[in-house]
Amino acid sequence: MEGLLPRSADLRLNHSGCHTTSRILIRSGIMSKTYGSIHTGHLWNMQVQLGGNWLDASNVDAAIGRAGDPATAESEGLVIHIPIGCKLLIDGAIRLLAFANQFSKRGVAVQLVFQGGAAGTMGYLDRMGFFDHLAPAVQVCPNRPALSGAVVYQGWNDGLVEICAINEEEDRYELLDKLVEALRTTCGGRHDFASFEGAMATILSELVDNVYEHGGKGVTGYAALQSYPGSNTVRVIVSDDGHGLMETIRPALEARHNRYRLVKDVELLVEMFRDGLSRLDDNKRGNGLKGCAARAIQFKAKLEVRLKTQNVLLIPSGSNYVPNRTLMSTDLTEMAGTHICFIFSLV
Repeated sequence: MEGLLPRSADLRLNHSGCHTTSRILIRSGIMSKTYGSIHTGHLWNMQVQLGGNWLDASNVDAAIGRAGDPATAESEGLVIHIPIGCKLLIDGAIRLLAFANQFSKRGVAVQLVFQGGAAGTMGYLDRMGFFDHLAPAVQVCPNRPALSGAVVYQGWNDGLVEICAINEEEDRYELLDKLVEALRTTCGGRHDFASFEGAMATILSELVDNVYEHGGKGVTGYAALQSYPGSNTVRVIVSDDGHGLMETIRPALEARHNRYRLVKDVELLVEMFRDGLSRLDDNKRGNGLKGCAARAIQFKAKLEVRLKTQNVLLIPSGSNYVPNRTLMSTDLTEMAGTHICFIFSLV
């Protein structure tokens, strides 16, 4: 079962530690099932069960969305169960990281229960550097790895760039070099690679710069890349917990032009990528996202953007991007920042 476990699962637990022999009995009128262990005296009255297959960011969003927003509900704690067989794509892993950190920052007790232990999804996330960036207050069961797999094995997989932080203390050029080098290794077989490499370097630079420009003071962002030869794709993610595109651009646009008051977020997002928009009244500004889109569309890349409460998949159509309305999600659980995923073909 994926999504929300019944709210009748509310119970108090007073274990001093996380023990694999502990049991949580989830009861409803028609089912009774045992899940992993939980500790501390929180009322863990919001429970989410991720699916047992390949999950991207939108799948994680959907599962958590069924539980509602624990920061606005009368909730003391949120437990997210990651079952045996769950396989997170890199954008799904970063979405899970963003939710856990943001909920924790908003005062919600969060616990991640990895039912397969280190041999399952937990081991993959450790290799990705997930736990290196997970907020200290988030509880993990079984316990967090004592030594980071990302540190031990960094550089061993040419098709992977482990989760890297984007903030004022990190070297942005070192991060960009890692991402471009990984693309050079994984996508070098493309017939158009000479132009592809230069375009991707520009796209990545613009996306990282946008974290600083639109995120606000103290913003934390993440970037990562992973190739999937089986599906002939590579996913590149840039995510942050800042103010967000709409929250920084829309107020300034509405102050300058009344027409923007009637434009929905999705249409405004498309216009940003198509025509270029800036919160500053300067024609030379606002072309970063437009330039990203113009370059990415040459290579038939899909573009997924998560806003505050919306997730939009933009697909190439001629020389522009258009929203795939059948895969567009609204009224999602509130999330700060802007979260962008580009999906390219390897060859």
